Amino acid sequence: MPDSPILQGDLARIQLPDVLAFISMIRGTGKLTLRREHLERCIHWKDGEIIFASSSSPEHSLGQFLLRNGKITPAQYEDSKRRVTANMRHGKLLVQMGAISPKDLWWGVKNQVLEILFSLFSWKDGGFVFSDGLDDLANERIVLSINTAGMIMEGIRRLDESARIREKVPSLDGVFVKVPGAVPDFRELDMSAHEIEVYKNIDGRLTVRELIGKSEMTEFEVTRILFQLVVARLIEAAPEAKSAGTVFLDVEDSPELLKVISTYNDMFGRLYAALMAAVGEEQAREIFMNALQQGENDELWTGVFFDQFGRFDENMLIANISELPFERRKVFLDEGLNTLLSVQLFEVSQHLDAAGKVDVFRFISDQKASLERVADAASLSQS
Repeated sequence: MPDSPILQGDLARIQLPDVLAFISMIRGTGKLTLRREHLERCIHWKDGEIIFASSSSPEHSLGQFLLRNGKITPAQYEDSKRRVTANMRHGKLLVQMGAISPKDLWWGVKNQVLEILFSLFSWKDGGFVFSDGLDDLANERIVLSINTAGMIMEGIRRLDESARIREKVPSLDGVFVKVPGAVPDFRELDMSAHEIEVYKNIDGRLTVRELIGKSEMTEFEVTRILFQLVVARLIEAAPEAKSAGTVFLDVEDSPELLKVISTYNDMFGRLYAALMAAVGEEQAREIFMNALQQGENDELWTGVFFDQFGRFDENMLIANISELPFERRKVFLDEGLNTLLSVQLFEVSQHLDAAGKVDVFRFISDQKASLERVADAASLSQS
């Protein structure tokens, strides 16, 4: 923790909005460090306004943020990650590569910082220390000026809205269509130009992730707009559950592989839901992300990340094994998914009570048994 603190305490006793409001009120300049178990967030202040924030969570890196918001492709992310050095910042490298523009970089840094700040509103415990004075931002080229009161209000709203949004927009790979005959009154809905653009881009083909990439807004902002449009009965989920994205494998084996991935996704999703109920969304994402990073060098997981329900992109997994010999694809996929599932199961079980462990173990056993039945039926049909 920083030296010579002027304010410190426990978030279980002093709520985050009160801490932020106090620093703003005294027009503090310095760094607020917040820690909970192995997580750390730092908020940098100047004259009572937030000018930067950083996080120890890999998911909050600039590259991951740009990838999640559709500003760079998985290939660009992997290529740039390999080329980053101690003297070359990731954002600057992406600009030099032509993957993003300087304007995109500024947008990314600003909204990455906001995402870090908003993630803190789910913290109900943890320690904090604020040290007054100039801190270590001398090498940071992009600094911001974020109004604290406005940010607090937005953070509280987001915390309340997130669960409701997930009910209507459960996946970034989902596709929406406009409700036939429904004509929106943009003025009555008080929609901004960006919001209208999102609505106009809905065509029954673009996924939620692609809609985010085409906009100048973040994942949360776009999904909130989609939620509002669904509630207003202006759009609805497309009849097809999956996007019409490219299927990278031969028709003869892609349905079987998609079935395998879908079943494992059900298991990952169940684990994630149980973990969120036990430790909260922020720590659940951290645990899942750390387990996934252990498989970074495995080609199966290149460019793959999980959505807000702990599920993985099916097409990306298939793309990563599409160059393997036909007879190796399913074996490679099974081994990779099962290995990650074992790691996730071990990590998650550390945080569940006895009843929770029984529930997830039973569910996973049933799902694996269903996979074995499908495999046995396929073997019999071929014999």
